[in-house]
Amino acid sequence: MPFRAPPRTLLNILAAGAVLRLATLSEHSLWLDEGATWSWATRPTWGGTLLAEANHPPAWWAITRVWISIFGDSEWALRAPAAILGIVTIWLCWLLGLRLFDGSAQPRRGGFVRLSDPATGRKMALWFAGFVAASTYFIEYAQEARMYALLLAQAVGLSLLYLRWLDRNDRASLVGYALLAAFALYTQYFAIWPILGHAAHVLWVARQSRGTASAVRPWPFLVAVGCAGLLFVPWFLYLLSNYEGISTGEPFDPFARLGYVLWRIGAGPALVVVDRPRLDEGIGEVMAEEALTIGVTAALWFVPIVLGAWRLRREHGLASFVVFNVVVPVLFVLAVFPAFPLVHERYLLFLAPWLFFLATYGVFHARSLVKIVWLPALCVLLGVGLAAYFTVPAQLDPLGRGARLDEYRLPLRYGVNPKHPLRALDHGHAFGKEPWRDAHRFVETLSQPGDLVLMHPWYLHLVWDYYDRQRLERILLPQELLSSEALQARYGEQLKQAERIFLILAHEETEDIDAYYKRLGPIIGAGWMQAGATSFIPVPPILFDRSWGVRVAIFSRR
Repeated sequence: MPFRAPPRTLLNILAAGAVLRLATLSEHSLWLDEGATWSWATRPTWGGTLLAEANHPPAWWAITRVWISIFGDSEWALRAPAAILGIVTIWLCWLLGLRLFDGSAQPRRGGFVRLSDPATGRKMALWFAGFVAASTYFIEYAQEARMYALLLAQAVGLSLLYLRWLDRNDRASLVGYALLAAFALYTQYFAIWPILGHAAHVLWVARQSRGTASAVRPWPFLVAVGCAGLLFVPWFLYLLSNYEGISTGEPFDPFARLGYVLWRIGAGPALVVVDRPRLDEGIGEVMAEEALTIGVTAALWFVPIVLGAWRLRREHGLASFVVFNVVVPVLFVLAVFPAFPLVHERYLLFLAPWLFFLATYGVFHARSLVKIVWLPALCVLLGVGLAAYFTVPAQLDPLGRGARLDEYRLPLRYGVNPKHPLRALDHGHAFGKEPWRDAHRFVETLSQPGDLVLMHPWYLHLVWDYYDRQRLERILLPQELLSSEALQARYGEQLKQAERIFLILAHEETEDIDAYYKRLGPIIGAGWMQAGATSFIPVPPILFDRSWGVRVAIFSRR
């Protein structure tokens, strides 16, 4: 595909996408996994960073370490690499749209028809890029200090290199593909799925084109994939001996979860928020409250996709490429589900460009009346998603009147102001990251040197340390210390000496989420009474209800 100077419209789209991704990078506090990124990137040695964990490959930790060594480790700086990659993804999606929408730019091999009107194709590519720029699904991962923005850019880049090879049959494209595929595998293990999608497609194309003038020999591409695998072997050997397993959580229906993921890609994360209160309510209550929102957004999103898929039946080369990029990853994720129940939007985010591709394709090839209705409808869907994502207050307010502690009247919980203007969109369940900044500020306000912080599970310190920088002494509570005897034996003296103890809970690994609060109360009270205290005040866990819901309980000596 020859180089074309980007049109002014694309530059405007990129500028708008940059504003949406960069302007509010530090609006929300880091969540647990972002804290892990910071923790791994700030280890004393490079070896500690690269080998921090086997459950994720090391590329993102290395990138973050280099980045923060130059720009510091503020929330904005930690997330900036992902935001920049999010902007790059908009440009890559435009290039992908040019390659596939513009018939004159489609590959010469692979069964592509190359008949589409170039002007219409270029217009569709701009709309495609615009949808990606305005999608809060893309924006969410571009505002997260994790590897998913890089994985998304890599997946689109791999498709572009594969299409370039189909067009040119050149060695440079294969070398580039092998190197980028290896880099993607060192970024996130699920990069294997789009790579396998391309490998399956080349086998299909080779079979379909056998005996024709434009026959495709699959072996050069498969060798490139094999070279990428060989480059990944050193880490794979480390993974085999250091893999720690995953937390499977509650059982779920993978097909229902897949439908949710496909819907969420279009609706975004902020219209129907999945947070701690929602999880406690159950899916039935969520559906009862949000049935209208879910129904309308699903119609606005899936109808154009179905129209696009239906239209593709006329262009077999394009249809096969899109199908293999969508279906193969989904089939593999479902195939490994019994062992790795990871049907999650993060692990399927490389489907998002293809769903927006199909939606754009469907709208522009629909009949005039359908196009007049659904093109603005898609814009409204994305616009409402942006409003729900950006305009709800990020700071949590104290709600309700709880216990009194010294001169403080503690709230029953912290949450978004129930009077915020967009409550009609989120019904009080506003989008936001885990509120570790708010929780730490709360503890910092009530604490004095010598106070003690307890945490369950133990790994909460990965994000807590980012805000506290270990000013307060902390104890990490693993699952095996749930019994009163074990707690007393290990930490009885430390608990006895503290004047005030804060128990931080989130992502609880106990069946009763208040198990540690109930166990600690009698132990702390008995220890303080032995040390001469006249009484003590226990404050039940106060919920900070964003995402998984950080909770803080307090034990205060009298």
